[in-house]
Amino acid sequence: MGLTLAFASVFRFWQPAIKFAQHVAGTSAWQELYSLFHIESGLGREQLILTGIMIACFLLALGVQAIGLLIFQRIRKSRV
Repeated sequence: MGLTLAFASVFRFWQPAIKFAQHVAGTSAWQELYSLFHIESGLGREQLILTGIMIACFLLALGVQAIGLLIFQRIRKSRV
């Protein structure tokens, strides 16, 4: 959970990540999500963007953790 929050904080403080999120939110695929979920208000759009950021950060953290565990297992096997 901490790793997810660390990645999410990148979207708050790192300008290239903010611009990337704005770019993704402006794509036609993202606009289709608004119509798919019947989101009409600005608040709803902002909530969907934040939900997307959190899901992306969670998946990234999950991948980093899985890779870290694989590396840890290989190191542990090589010492035995």
